[in-house]
Amino acid sequence: MSAEVIKQARAALQSGDFRGAEQIARALTAQTPSAETLELLASTLRAQDRLEDALVAAEQAVAHDPQSVAALHSRAFILGRLGRFGEALPIYDALIARGVTQPPLWLNRGMALLGLTRDAEAEAALADGVNRWPQDQGLQNALASTRWMRSGGDDFARDYEAALQRQPDSLRLRIGYADLLRRADLHARAEPVLREGLRRQPANGPLQGALGVLLDEMGRTEEGVPLLRAAVIDAPQVPFVRGNMVWALLRLGRGDEALRELAPLLAAQPLHGEWIAYQAMAYRQVGDARYHELYDYDLMVQPFDLEAPSGFANISEFNAALRESLERLHVLETHPLDQSLRHGSQTTRSLLAVDDPIIKQYLKALEAPIQTYIASMQKPDHPWSGRRTGAFKLSGSWSVKLKPNGYHVNHLHPAGWISSAYYVSLPEVTKTGVGQEGWIKFGEPRWPLPHCTAEKIVQPKEGRLVLFPSYMWHGTIPFSQGERLTAPFDVVPA
Repeated sequence: MSAEVIKQARAALQSGDFRGAEQIARALTAQTPSAETLELLASTLRAQDRLEDALVAAEQAVAHDPQSVAALHSRAFILGRLGRFGEALPIYDALIARGVTQPPLWLNRGMALLGLTRDAEAEAALADGVNRWPQDQGLQNALASTRWMRSGGDDFARDYEAALQRQPDSLRLRIGYADLLRRADLHARAEPVLREGLRRQPANGPLQGALGVLLDEMGRTEEGVPLLRAAVIDAPQVPFVRGNMVWALLRLGRGDEALRELAPLLAAQPLHGEWIAYQAMAYRQVGDARYHELYDYDLMVQPFDLEAPSGFANISEFNAALRESLERLHVLETHPLDQSLRHGSQTTRSLLAVDDPIIKQYLKALEAPIQTYIASMQKPDHPWSGRRTGAFKLSGSWSVKLKPNGYHVNHLHPAGWISSAYYVSLPEVTKTGVGQEGWIKFGEPRWPLPHCTAEKIVQPKEGRLVLFPSYMWHGTIPFSQGERLTAPFDVVPA
C-alpha cells in the first residue's frame, strides 16, 4: 500500500500538483516515517520554494538513514538552492567517493563549484559529466552556459551540437540546443536546427512552439503565430505554451485577443508575474483604465537613499567597502544566458549565503526601506499590495557589474513580489544625466509592443535603492563609458 501511495505522490509532483503531493507525503510520514517518505516530503516542499522547510525534511530523512543516497543528495541540493554551496559540495564528493554515478550528482556538484566561484573546476566537472552522459540535457545546458560565462566564444555549445548530431531525433536535445543559441542571440543559427527537427517530425507541437518563439524574436511574428497556435492546440494545459501565444498577440497589437487567451492563465496562476505584466500591456493596448491600477508608477516605483550602517561616516564610505566585497565575487567574464544583463557579469553565489560582514550589513540596512515600502501598500485585492502579510523575506540577492555599453534588457521577475536596484557605484556619465545613460526605465516590454514604450525613468544615485513590483517591466538605458556595480534583490511575503 505504501509503495502505491508513494507512486501516487510522485505522480502528483510530476504533474505540478505540489500541494496535493505534499498532503500525501505528510500523511505517509505521519504513518510510516522513513528516509524515503521524508525525502519525498522534502521534494514537495522544494518544488514550492519552501526551501527552509524542505531542508528540515531532508535532514530528518538523513537522520533516519545516514546512508540513503536519495536523502543525502536531496539535502545537498537544497543546501545549494539556499546558496550554501560550501556545505553541499562535501556531500556530493562523499557520494562520488562511494561510487555513486548519476548525471544529477555531476550536474549539482558542478553548480556548487560554480556557486563557490571555482569556475574552472566547475567547467571541468561538467565536461566530465557530459563525457559520461552526452545525452543528458541538464549537463549539456550547464556546461554550455558555464563556457559562455567564461567567454568560451561562439562554440560554447559544441558538445551539445555533437550530441544532437549523434542523436538527431532527440527532441529534448534539439529544442535545448536551439534554445541556448536563441538566448545567446544566435537566432540565425537556431532556426535551421528547429526546421530540421520539423522536417524529421512534422507538426510536432514543442518544435512548432520553439520555432514560433524564435521567429517572433527575429521580428517575424506573423510567420510565428500559426506555429504558436498549433503548439497551444497540442498542449492546451501547459501555461508557458499559451503564454508564448499571448505574447505574440501583444506583439501584433491584438490586445483584445491576448486578454481572452490570458484568462485561463490568470485563473490558474493569478499571482504569476508574467501573466500580470501581459495583462497590463493588453489593457494598455486597448485603452482600459485598469492598466493604471496595475502599473501605478508614482505609487509603486519608490526611491530610497540608504542610511550608512553603524561604523561608517557616510554612505559613500560604506559603498566603497561594499564594492570591495562584491568585486571579489565577480569572477566570470560575461552574463549568464538566462539573465537580463548585457556586457557585464553577475555573481553566481547568492549574497544571502556569503559570509562577509559588509554584505551582511548591507542586507540588514535594507529592512527599514522595505518595511516603509510595504507600509505604503493600501490596495486590497490587488496582485501587488494584496499579497502583504505583515512579514517579508529576501528570496534572492546578487550583484551585477556592467561594463561600457552595458545595460539590462527590459525584463521582469515572475517569481518575486518586490524587486529592486541598489547602486553601489556608477560611471560618471550616469551621474551627469546626459542622455539618461545608465538610468532605469519602467513600462517598456522585452521586445517592442505597439503603444508600449517606457513611461517612467529614474536617475540612479550611489547609495540609492529603488523598489518596485516584480511584475513591472524594467530595464537600463545603455551607458557609453565606465562601470556600474549594483546589488539587487527580490522580496517575497513571509
